[in-house]
Amino acid sequence: MSTATPLSPPPAGKHALVYGGSTAGLIAAGVLSRHFERVTLVERDRLENSPQLRKGVPQGAHVHGLLTPGMNALCEVFPGFREELQAAGSRFVDFTGDHAWFMGGFWRPRLRCGLHFYAQSRPLLEWIIRKRLLALPNVTVRDGREVTGFQTSADKGRVTGVHLRVPGGGQEETLEAELVVDASGRGSRTPQWLEALGYPRVEETHIQVDVVYASRLFRRPPDLVADWKMMTLAPQLPTEPRMAVLSTIENDQMLLLLGGWHGVQPPLDDAGYVEFTRTLAQPHLYEVLQRAEPLGPINVFRYSHNQRRHYERMPRFPEGLAPVGDAFCSFNPIYGQGMTTGALQARTLGQCLSQGLDSVVQRYRRQVGQLLEAPWVMATTGDLRFPQVAGKRPPAFALTNWYGDRFQRLACSDEEALLTFVRVMQMIEPPTALFSPRLALKVLTSQPTAATRERKPEPPYAPAAVKEQAA
Repeated sequence: MSTATPLSPPPAGKHALVYGGSTAGLIAAGVLSRHFERVTLVERDRLENSPQLRKGVPQGAHVHGLLTPGMNALCEVFPGFREELQAAGSRFVDFTGDHAWFMGGFWRPRLRCGLHFYAQSRPLLEWIIRKRLLALPNVTVRDGREVTGFQTSADKGRVTGVHLRVPGGGQEETLEAELVVDASGRGSRTPQWLEALGYPRVEETHIQVDVVYASRLFRRPPDLVADWKMMTLAPQLPTEPRMAVLSTIENDQMLLLLGGWHGVQPPLDDAGYVEFTRTLAQPHLYEVLQRAEPLGPINVFRYSHNQRRHYERMPRFPEGLAPVGDAFCSFNPIYGQGMTTGALQARTLGQCLSQGLDSVVQRYRRQVGQLLEAPWVMATTGDLRFPQVAGKRPPAFALTNWYGDRFQRLACSDEEALLTFVRVMQMIEPPTALFSPRLALKVLTSQPTAATRERKPEPPYAPAAVKEQAA
């Protein structure tokens, strides 16, 4: 039997270019490095050789976490990434075992599910990915450059490169590439540039949410002995428009996010910020803040609307161009799906490239359109429950909400319901898994148990038992 190492497949092309050093852009560049002889990453910001906030990531100071599928996609591109991130200080939060989670008016049971929320600061995550990317011999980073437009073939049927320059002016240069990936975020100018080339304007769906959230970094109180690594106080939609997430991150720090919908926003002064936590559905975060030392300013981020660009529907679209991440679809960040969805888009691009460069963009657009359906439904269903949100409600919307509320109540006492809901949130199973015949029967026949009604909130200064999931 031969033990020779299999030959690597020939590259799909000579040069690919990614513009935008977002998480999705960094992962996409790593994917492309396996399919092209050379890859260039262009980023408008100057990139530091350390974890630093940067202007091009306005939400960088807020809570970010990868879900399990996003981490799996990263580890496919950068083997050993999970261990490297953990060594740098990331906290691996079992989604039900390490997570004190109040949702729908009840505390969720604590049991190990094996699915994780990887909690760290956004600058740390980007820096670790960037280090791994720069270690690849065929990847070059051109930071401090902005893309000003596309170069195309004579018939405008293919994007063949980009024009770029130093921000604010200066001499323009052109970089040619067989594939250009737009990872420039929700403010992407691709729709305007395509329209100027004679393509139809891409159809967009907007769902206004008017979310404001404010985050602050704290030092973990030395006497905090609670066994949870993250606490979420989720709103009871549509009657309660406030929410909070406290996440432990690297360097023995905690990052607190307070948020609200439609005019409800956390105060931005020290006393008012703390007082906001006392008005939440549970008192635990207020108790923690009495002993936590602030480590920086209160950072505010305003998010106006969910935004989906339906590139998959365009009857004409140039070859050689692939939008990824928020440039394709931008979700309400409260739901924590953005980075994972971007990673899955980058993985999809790689899978399409494995079939060759011909028609790769058409395959990619179609497959990403399908990929986005589930996270889009999950992100927008909650927002549409607010009556003031304009947008088309799907058929049987009221019935679905009634079922969903009963499902949430069931998940407070039924392990199967809880774990199914987590797998859907983690984008491992589709939302239809919540409507399986077995679970539907439970939802329709269950009644709140005394244990569910009387479950006491877990105090932040005393350990609570964590039930191990039965084998």
